[in-house]
Amino acid sequence: MQELPQFPTTCFSKSPIVSPMWAHYADNHSGFVLEFDSDRIKEHHPHTPIRDVDYLEAPKTDLHDLLAKASVVGKPRHASWLRDAVFSAAYFSKYAEWAYEQECRMVVDEENCEEIVGNHILFLPASCISAVIVGSKFPEPKLPSVKDIAGRYGYESYEVVIGKSYPTPYLLDDQRKTRVFSDGQIVETDFICESCSEPLNEEGEQCPWCRITEDHQRHAAMTNPFRILDHDGALDGYLEDVANIKRRFR
Repeated sequence: MQELPQFPTTCFSKSPIVSPMWAHYADNHSGFVLEFDSDRIKEHHPHTPIRDVDYLEAPKTDLHDLLAKASVVGKPRHASWLRDAVFSAAYFSKYAEWAYEQECRMVVDEENCEEIVGNHILFLPASCISAVIVGSKFPEPKLPSVKDIAGRYGYESYEVVIGKSYPTPYLLDDQRKTRVFSDGQIVETDFICESCSEPLNEEGEQCPWCRITEDHQRHAAMTNPFRILDHDGALDGYLEDVANIKRRFR
């Protein structure tokens, strides 16, 4: 039996606006993301694959067929096909619950890396980076340094913004213009709120949040049933009764 070789692997996400990724890998939006140009990486490592991860509900059944052919028929090509399929499954597939990561991977030979303190490090030219994207909680005093580095190397720079009404995070470029991530690209949005510059899903002057007026707020407050119950001193008792009912029907 031959063990699966352990190759140094670099993992990327194809989207800069996946909130769980910011939470897991960028200190809950207080860190930053580097955008890499995959074409430039391939220019420096033309024989190194960068492939999307397949997200599966269950292991691939074709491995069983290849294993049967390799073990029963025993032809060299069957063993070669099985080896390639096992490599692909091991390095480029994950269970479906990880699909939110939108991951692609680059698998390299150790000879292309430099070992530093027990880690295999792949060095790439600075030209392989195309943008720096800071999180919505990135420390403001450090922003000038990021913009300076981006300008020095010709990178784009963006800030992630968590909007009040837009369904996904959006971005501001270094001119404070609104951008969205769509079809794998950071692009200008067709419509923005004239008050807060948040993207709009359709043509209009303001986002739903900025359209809220004092009259709306007053009406909501006056018709809030919890406020009415609280005014009569009955809110705590009502909430306790509701909790008791929920417990009975669990």
